[in-house]
Amino acid sequence: MHGFDSHRGLKKIIQNMNFVKKTVLFLTLFLISNFCFLVPKTHAQEFTFDKAYQDYVYTQTTYGRAYSDYERAKDFYLKNQTLTLKEDVRKKTYSMLRERDELERVYLAALRIKLIEIKVAVLPKLDSEIEWYKNHKESYKDPDPLENLFNKSKEVESRYKSDTYLVIYDTLFNITLGEMSNLRVSHEEVYKSIRENLDKNVSEGKLKIDPFNRWLTDIDLVIQNLKDNDEKAKKNISKIYEGSFVSPLSAYNSAVVPFVSSTTLLMQLNSFLGEFLTSLENQL
Repeated sequence: MHGFDSHRGLKKIIQNMNFVKKTVLFLTLFLISNFCFLVPKTHAQEFTFDKAYQDYVYTQTTYGRAYSDYERAKDFYLKNQTLTLKEDVRKKTYSMLRERDELERVYLAALRIKLIEIKVAVLPKLDSEIEWYKNHKESYKDPDPLENLFNKSKEVESRYKSDTYLVIYDTLFNITLGEMSNLRVSHEEVYKSIRENLDKNVSEGKLKIDPFNRWLTDIDLVIQNLKDNDEKAKKNISKIYEGSFVSPLSAYNSAVVPFVSSTTLLMQLNSFLGEFLTSLENQL
């Protein structure tokens, strides 16, 4: 088993939501700067997702070399089945299997760091998987004969299919959900400040509530639709453990469908807030 298919999701995390973020970033900063929000500065963390991803890339490279060494040793042995070559295969198998467990552990740890960075609760099952691969790596012993090594390897393949694969796509979903929710919340914070500014000026007689009262209704509807999409997505991903899908990937793909609509809604919300703010400034 040379790597795991779902590892492609890690690279997608870096690209995930970039289109939405680039689209809304300028206007969001414009809104924030005009309302002079006081955003607390966060200190740089010692271990970030970027660092975790680089660790994953390094571990993937290390595993790739170990797997290539194993493949070459195996080929040599199959062509000339001597005791010396068999021992070489055993050593290369031992190293490769340990690196494979380590690769999976580092991959899962990177997903965990991403959840923490976007302030999403870490799935207990994710921690369990990280611990399982950490412990299983140590179950390989240097003196183990080939037969034992391969038997222990089957434990990994079984674990991956029954548990890890599900947890990975559940986690990837929660990362996507977290990114979408964070974008919505940041816009809601801007919206709250705009409303406070509007209410203040209306109470002071500087502005009339009409037509802003109707604008508020339209914006509230967009925000509610975004929240509804989040709930639809969460309901869909809950089916990942029910076995009603062909694979965890198909369950994930089904769960993120509402986010396609959310992307459009976020852009609309951003546009509405920009128009609202510009209109307020022009009338004051």
